[in-house]
Amino acid sequence: MRHLTLFAVTAGLAGASLVTPAMAEAQPNVDALRATVTLGAGGGAIGAQGIAVDPTTGLFYIAINGTVVANCDGDASRPGAAPQTNRAGANHLSIIDPAAARETAFVATGGGPVWPTVDPSRRVVFVANSGSGTVTIHDAATGAPAGTITVGGKPHMGGLDLDTRLMVVGNTVRSAEAVADQIYTSVVNTADSRIALEFTAGQAPHGVVVDQTRHIAYTSSVGDGMITAVNTESGQPLFSAVPKQAFGTAFGNNNMITRQAATRRLFQVNSQTGAAGVIVVDEVTLAAEGLIRFGNYNPWGVWVDEPNRLLFAALPQVNAIGVADLDTLAHVATVPVGTCPYSVAVDPDRRVGVTSNQGSPTITATASILDMCPIYAAAGRTVSGCK
Repeated sequence: MRHLTLFAVTAGLAGASLVTPAMAEAQPNVDALRATVTLGAGGGAIGAQGIAVDPTTGLFYIAINGTVVANCDGDASRPGAAPQTNRAGANHLSIIDPAAARETAFVATGGGPVWPTVDPSRRVVFVANSGSGTVTIHDAATGAPAGTITVGGKPHMGGLDLDTRLMVVGNTVRSAEAVADQIYTSVVNTADSRIALEFTAGQAPHGVVVDQTRHIAYTSSVGDGMITAVNTESGQPLFSAVPKQAFGTAFGNNNMITRQAATRRLFQVNSQTGAAGVIVVDEVTLAAEGLIRFGNYNPWGVWVDEPNRLLFAALPQVNAIGVADLDTLAHVATVPVGTCPYSVAVDPDRRVGVTSNQGSPTITATASILDMCPIYAAAGRTVSGCK
């Protein structure tokens, strides 16, 4: 196994023209809720976190961490908050069939699961477990365990290249409490479950997204906002930069990232005062190009609907999903969902979306199943199959 240290390259921000669309006075609330699924084999689970979809089968996968975050009721990190004692349903993976509006499986994972990653061709799901330093492998149909990869640290998410089978996993190796010490990323060869490479880059790399065409993964680090590009054919880190510096040096909690293939733009969550929203980043230069705002709310998990040119962002503080038009970078609609949504995933072919709602110490975690047609209509999109 090889160990590398990556040196950051500062992206050119001086003189950059940043696009921040003016907020409309109000975005329409869109009633798109088709069904609500209680998570946890009939109820009781809290702390639903990352979500993924299998585009082949239409099944969705939700990690049940058992911990509430995002400054919601039950988040132990809030000032004056009591330690969280109710972790019902923790350490599980929930499989959701939106067509039947039901949970089809609820299976054990490693400790503290954060995010599932689907391999549709091999019909497996990888779950990054921050509490046990592992990535567990599950059958995509049943959730049955199929193996465990030990990466160490507190892994949050894996970005999988579907051709090379290399998976970039952030926040590995060292299980440190201080964010500044959580500096490792691992490259795992999922063909044989071996670690191909480990390197240091950024503080607490959490989110990962992959360009499947050019074989490049991008990680986003919570502590310093660094985005790192990784070659997913060789596993080698390529370059890095800190786009949030365009908005100052304050902490940005840059924990989530997604991308739009058509424009080669990355979208990185940001919570800096005065720049709360989603930073629009040129993935070639890693320079900030703009900011998508959702009022003054801090978005959490984000998802790009590629064919319909829309971005969806979980807004935990208002129990809603914000919808942004990627042609204009404007917030165009708000969709009410369950309690404290962590993230959202969309299946545009089946015109369905699902959110992972954390719940609270007294409210069970749920999945909100969304009919995408009224959302598309509100965003001005004409989509085949929608009336």
